[in-house]
Parts: sequence; structure tokens; C-alpha cells
Amino acid sequence: MEIRDQVQLPDFSMKDLLTKSEFDLPKVGQVLTGEIIGISKNSVLIDLGALGTGIVYPGEFYDNPNLQKDLKAGQEVSAILLDLENDEGYRELSLKQAQMTTAWQDIKDKKEGGEIIDTKVVNINKGGLIVEIDGIQGFLPLSQLLTEHYPKVEGGDTAKIVQALQKFRNQDIKVKIIDFSEGENKLIVSERAITDTQLKEEIAKLKIGDIVDAEVTDVTDFGAFAAILTTNYPRPSAVADSGLGQLPTTNSIPEETAPAQPELLQPEAAEKPRGTVEGLIHISEIDWKLIENPHDFLQAGQIVKAKIVNIEGNKVSLSLKALKPDPWEKIEEKYTVGQTINGDVAKITNYGALVRLDEEIYGLVPVSEFGGKKPSDSLKVGDKLNVAIVSIDQKEHKMLLTLQKNENDEKKTIIS
Repeated sequence: MEIRDQVQLPDFSMKDLLTKSEFDLPKVGQVLTGEIIGISKNSVLIDLGALGTGIVYPGEFYDNPNLQKDLKAGQEVSAILLDLENDEGYRELSLKQAQMTTAWQDIKDKKEGGEIIDTKVVNINKGGLIVEIDGIQGFLPLSQLLTEHYPKVEGGDTAKIVQALQKFRNQDIKVKIIDFSEGENKLIVSERAITDTQLKEEIAKLKIGDIVDAEVTDVTDFGAFAAILTTNYPRPSAVADSGLGQLPTTNSIPEETAPAQPELLQPEAAEKPRGTVEGLIHISEIDWKLIENPHDFLQAGQIVKAKIVNIEGNKVSLSLKALKPDPWEKIEEKYTVGQTINGDVAKITNYGALVRLDEEIYGLVPVSEFGGKKPSDSLKVGDKLNVAIVSIDQKEHKMLLTLQKNENDEKKTIIS
């Protein structure tokens, strides 16, 4: 009988032998580097040199199949050690975790360095855009979009916001990282952060009452957005009348009721660079007349002169009508309380009927005047009405009217 048959040797694994030796073993969680020596559906084998052979299992690629497709034999890769020796005798590795660890470090470096990052919009939700940086998905909130990219949707209608954002899908954009947390798997990015400093500096130069040149960038149902063209913001007293003609009157509105088109500027105004400040010209600030459709009077690319009427944070409100004579300033010369007048219905709403008394002055017949019925049940736009003036608020540009009964028919208020 041989000596080895007489001696019962302990059952040591390679891990045990290496542990008992002076060999410096890697620790779980450590990043190891090796060369891919085999790729199959069941695994990826990696030569770790003196540390043996590592293995990556298919589960690593379930949520990112492109990662496995991009791997090639002979390629050097980094992986995190999950198990020093598994049941098959391999060192179990994770490429994904190594990639994530490296990615989060890169994200940290990018944030600390204030780096501007080129990325792609991979998805959209009602709150903003989903982007991807180093394989990690990040969120770009609506509030962090550039002004020109912000959905021009009145009332915050979610469905319309999502629809407006669709144009950004698969588009490349530039962002900065403003917040991240590896533990929470959170990454927040911003477009505005790139221009915020410049935007604040430019807005700081503005004052309510300034008259500026602006280029219409977008027209919506509730107004238009316009980018201020110059950083040399003049005071109102320094601005001279351009003396140019007006745009042709649209065919969609009768000539006698169409508002004067916004003033076009001299060619040199159009050559001024567009700044980062974009203001809103609300539909109510286009003209003293009632405007139903801003598209009839403004179009993208049009250069206009506007007055700044409000500044709130980064929001600037512009007005075109503020540069025209206020028809309410001498209202007492044309209308007085108790006066009876004929007007035509310009607009019907749930709170009453807006009656046009002349080209620029409108009064409201409140819903209470219609005996509990909707104004639309007895009126239509264009109807002529006998009305009397109940009150005039010159400061607020408001006039309250009452239906004036005919002598021959107390209930008849519409003039045939």
C-alpha cells in the first residue's frame, strides 16, 4: 500500500489553498482587468492572468443586450469581482457593475468640473425628458429646459405637454449635471444651467418700461414668444419712431375690426444678435382691440418693437399695445355712466357677453342679465344690442353694461 493511500488528505479548494498562501487575493467588490478569451450564449470568459479565469453570466445583459453584442475576443475589459470562486471554479464577475462604478465616478467628475455634456433624448414623460450619460439614465425636468425648448402650452395640459415634447425624441442636446446620487440611482441634468449665468446677467440689465427690439420665435393660441435682440437695452426716451409701414391686414378678419399690425423695424434692428432672454407677448398685450387668433397678426421670424411690462424671476412679459395710445385715457370724452348705446356682440363666454362699442372699447354684459340662461342661448357673435353703461373703470380698462329694453318690447334686446 502506498503512503498516499494510508494518509487522508484534507479536501482543499483552490480558494482555500490561495487563502492559506501568501498570495495577495483580490476582494469581493474590487475592480479587476482582464482579456476576453471566449464569448457564448451562456457566458463570457475573461483571462485574469495570475488570478485565473473569470466568468460573466448572461443575466448581466438582460437589461442591456447591446453590451454583450459589443464585446469581442481579445478585448480588454474591467469587471467587479462578485465571488472569489464559484461552484464551477471561476471567479464570478460583473461587467455591468464595473461599468456603473466607472460611470458614476465620471458623472461626479463632470459635475464638479461643470462640464457641458452632449447626450441624446431616449424617452419622454409628462415631467420632462429622459437622457443617457455613460449608460446611466438621467432626468431633464421641464423647469430645466431652455426657454425656447419649453412647451408653449397654456394651463399646463399634460397631454399637450407630452405631445409638444415628442419632437425631442432621439435628438442630441447639451446639458449640465446639477444633481446625482449613486445610492439612489438619481441623475438630474439641465439645459438652463448652461445659460443661467448669462440669462441672469441679461435680465438684470432690463427694467419694466424698457422698449426693446425682439424677434418672434413662436406663436401660440395664447400669445407669442419673442427673443430680445440686443443687450444694449435703451430707455423709452431714447427710442425713436421707425416710421415704417405696417404688415398687410389678414383676410380672416374684417378690415374695419382688424388691429393694426405690429411695427416692423429698420433693417439694422434685424441684424442685432438674438440674446438669451425670451419674453411672452400675451394675447391681451398684442393690441387694444380684441384678438381671437395671434397667428393672424404675428409670425415666427417677425421683428417687432415691444415694451417690457413685467419681470418676475426669469420670466419677462412684453407688450405691443403699450406702445400705442391708450383709448381708455380719454374714455370720459366718449362715454358716460347711464349712456345708452348700440353695440355688436364680439365674444360670448360663460360669464357674459363682450360687446364692441367702437374699434377699441368693449364692455361686458354679465351673465346675470340673461335671466338665469346662458348668453349663448339668446345671442350669437355679430348680434346688435341696445345697452346702457352701468360703470366705467378707466384704470382697469373695464366697462359694465346692462341690456337696454326697447319701449315696444321689454324683453327684446337684440336689434334686428
